[in-house]
Amino acid sequence: MKEKIFTDKSGQVLIIKHRRSAVFFEGKADIDKPNSYGERHKEYICITELRKLYNFSKEEFERFLEYCQSIANESWSNFIPKVADSSRADYDDYYDKEFDNNGSLSVRAGIISAEGAYTQLKSNGEIIRLIKFDKRKFESFVYDLKRLFDHSLA
Repeated sequence: MKEKIFTDKSGQVLIIKHRRSAVFFEGKADIDKPNSYGERHKEYICITELRKLYNFSKEEFERFLEYCQSIANESWSNFIPKVADSSRADYDDYYDKEFDNNGSLSVRAGIISAEGAYTQLKSNGEIIRLIKFDKRKFESFVYDLKRLFDHSLA
């Protein structure tokens, strides 16, 4: 699996990994932080550690967009960015099958807001999954990135 790290204005890192048929956004969490839901949930990463807000410079956001476009073509054949026209294409609120829980992702010009699925165990280490994209979700994500970037140039 290939990996690239992007750093936002505050030094926070967004890790992008990809392989054939999947793209993953990951971040780092403080696994020593106690879970805010108490003792019953102590084996899970604290929910506040699963919420990430990345604020990229215009240059870093452009590099991020270019990288997303290039890995899309490595991961899938016939990749065509297009508007989300169904729940299957919507990345905003998604279900992560591995964690049997929901997460969310939103994007604005230069800003990515993500919340990983809640049931990520501390024993998995400090790297947390924010989202796993399939082809259709990534097509709509790249479409939105391009639209936001083009709009910021206008």
